Amino acid sequence: MTGTDVRPLPAGLRLDGRRPLLAVGSNASPSQLWHKFAERGPDFAIPVLSTRVDGLAVGHSAHVSRAGYIPYAPYAAAGHTLHTAMLLWLDDTQLARMDETEPNYDRVLLASADYRLTLESGAEVAEYFVYRSVHGVVADLPATTQADALARLARYAIDSGLKVGEISRTGNSQLIASR
Repeated sequence: MTGTDVRPLPAGLRLDGRRPLLAVGSNASPSQLWHKFAERGPDFAIPVLSTRVDGLAVGHSAHVSRAGYIPYAPYAAAGHTLHTAMLLWLDDTQLARMDETEPNYDRVLLASADYRLTLESGAEVAEYFVYRSVHGVVADLPATTQADALARLARYAIDSGLKVGEISRTGNSQLIASR
């Protein structure tokens, strides 16, 4: 991805000096990346590769973003294969900027020995970063549309006798997963 275009990677592209970051949800979207890196001007470039990851799944973070949506967050899921993630290759400046835009997440290093990440080419990436939600993920709520996620949470709140606004403030371990 470059400043305003998404195009194929150039032949012989070198990734020296770049750090792999697994992107799920909006961070895998070109429009979100353009928004986050707009100050870099139209000349920034981020190599993005399609991946599959064994042992991870995506759910909804146990918080609501400032923009009013429930973000996606990866979590450990033995026996599951994540097919919908992209691997961003960020330089140090880009990685620092991405960290600034992710206040509800900790960037952690994962190893393919534990969570095997394979590129479309079949190559395995030994280590890569991922953002882990500091709030955990919502238990029993798979990654789905925002409308569906909000409707399911509202139904849970009503069935539990809670007011919808109380969902994020409860310490109910049945609602909020610890991981």
